[in-house]
Amino acid sequence: MSRKTLFALLVLLLIVLAPFTVLPALLESVTARILQDQLGLKETPAVEIESSPAPMMYAGSFSRALVSAKGVELGGVTTENVVMDLDPFNLNLLESVTSGTVSTEQPLSGKLHMELSEDSALHLAQAGSAVPVQDIEFEEDQVVLRLALGFGSPTAVRGRLFLQNDLLIFQPQRVDEAPGVVTAEQILAVTGFAYPTSGLPFAKSGLPFGVEASGVEVRKDHLTLSGEMQKIPLGGISAG
Repeated sequence: MSRKTLFALLVLLLIVLAPFTVLPALLESVTARILQDQLGLKETPAVEIESSPAPMMYAGSFSRALVSAKGVELGGVTTENVVMDLDPFNLNLLESVTSGTVSTEQPLSGKLHMELSEDSALHLAQAGSAVPVQDIEFEEDQVVLRLALGFGSPTAVRGRLFLQNDLLIFQPQRVDEAPGVVTAEQILAVTGFAYPTSGLPFAKSGLPFGVEASGVEVRKDHLTLSGEMQKIPLGGISAG
């Protein structure tokens, strides 16, 4: 094989492989800066963009984009981790290259998962409860509230969280610790609360794009709130 032929093959190989290495990194960087600007984040989020199968990248087709940001403060509540899992999307390659922005054929959509620590969730419980909440503890699929009812010692109530009709609802199920002056039934009757999802940090009032709450999951030491994102404004920021 001559040197000219080998050189031509190397150039062709670079042309073929370049989009697989350069384009994802470029899009990840630009998308991270866009979301940092949209959400007013102090730190740049981590972004991973994939195309499967890989050659579909040449057509501007991407199968997934995963965005992760830690320590985000939304609506006055500090989150442990926020993950955005974007649905497959098609990129307008020519327009993106000529305009220096990220341009998609359709508005992006996807899912959002936000983890709250017990300390952060305590603020939500205190805002939604009609009785004073002193502390909150997460167990697998259960929540334990410690209430300051003025009987000399905290009252512990165990229950579950769920979403219904745009409300985050705490349903008390059992009194673990109760003062002798009141019955468990009386405590359960005043403990449950409903918190409107419009007040949640990731809801429409908290993010610059519409999010609808879709799920809540309680695990040991943290709470995960989920939402559906629609019409995410990704374009309009220069890639240069």
